[in-house]
Amino acid sequence: MGAPWTQDFDFYLSTIDDKRASIVVDLAAVGQEPLPTHPLLLAVRVPMKRPREDGLRDGSEREDLGEIEDRFTTRLEQGVDAIYVGRIMVDGSITLYYYVRAEARARIEGDLPGLLGDSNGYVVKWALEEDPDWDHLTIGLAPDPYARQEIWNRRILHQFVSRGDALQAPREVDHVVVFPTLENAVLAIEKLEHAGFRVDPPRPSEDGGHRLEFHRDEILADGRPDEFVTEVLDVVLALDGDYDGWGAMVVVNPGGGPPAEA
Repeated sequence: MGAPWTQDFDFYLSTIDDKRASIVVDLAAVGQEPLPTHPLLLAVRVPMKRPREDGLRDGSEREDLGEIEDRFTTRLEQGVDAIYVGRIMVDGSITLYYYVRAEARARIEGDLPGLLGDSNGYVVKWALEEDPDWDHLTIGLAPDPYARQEIWNRRILHQFVSRGDALQAPREVDHVVVFPTLENAVLAIEKLEHAGFRVDPPRPSEDGGHRLEFHRDEILADGRPDEFVTEVLDVVLALDGDYDGWGAMVVVNPGGGPPAEA
């Protein structure tokens, strides 16, 4: 029971009502069609006992709150075939989100504490509402293009580090974007070249759009990937471009042997 797809959880930082928020989401769920069998959204809110000043979780509560999240998820999956899609940590509380079957309403409303089990001494609040289109997942939890790319940057950099990359070493970074029209691609070329990118001539893509590849020398240390991706997205999103990410060679020993391909 639970999600009928392979779940892929990751996190990103955001703000909600001008308050710092940490959001965990099943990225694989974001790409799924809403399941008509699970039209109800169950939100389980757990106020923290000792939140940090910024409203996020203090290290002293990490283990207890982690156990609650795992226990609630397991019991709801087993008890009402719930699908866990993510959580939001903000303003001193953690809220866990599940999609559940319509026929589970009576059991949830009748005895949710019994379904959840031990709460480790935390007060638990909850709400159940109709959300057949899974709007909360796509609007409330899913990362925007900038946050999504930050997640991928983190994963890519992990691969570079695991191969011994010297992140401070400059190397050419390649980018790919597909635009719906040639006109949009040409407009992007002007802006990207102004930002110092070396842009290849656009060429048709398999889906009928126009593929643009461009390059610039970068370092990968000190958060630089998030910075250069933001530069790119600022240009391409305004022109309806679909950013396909970046790649580069692994530089293990600057000045030594040849680099490896990432």
